[in-house]
Amino acid sequence: MSLVEGLASLLREMALGELALALAAILAYSVAINSSYSAALRSGAASVAFAAGVGFTTLTPSWMSAVVFLALAIVGIAAFAGFAWTLSSLLGLGEVGTVAPTAEEAALAPLLPRPLRGITPHTSAQPL
Repeated sequence: MSLVEGLASLLREMALGELALALAAILAYSVAINSSYSAALRSGAASVAFAAGVGFTTLTPSWMSAVVFLALAIVGIAAFAGFAWTLSSLLGLGEVGTVAPTAEEAALAPLLPRPLRGITPHTSAQPL
């Protein structure tokens, strides 16, 4: 049996518990590589991803096919992230800069109502 045939039979014979462990491993891996979360959450997600991956490979009849399946899932996540990064850099979405007001906007600035201090809601993103 070739590796592709083994992977196809693994996917056909996958039970609910194996599917849940594979999904947990992939989702936890996605959280672990996301830098917008705190280090403690990312560390915990990496531990969950490792434990779910080990559980998934242990429960499947062919552990080699399970490892290949998880490796292909990780490569798919990396390909998606690379494509999104390339697209955002081509479109210039990653550039950060300041916008200077025009003369008309600068003239209108004193006339615009300003919120009181202490009542303005805090809108910056906080890490989890």
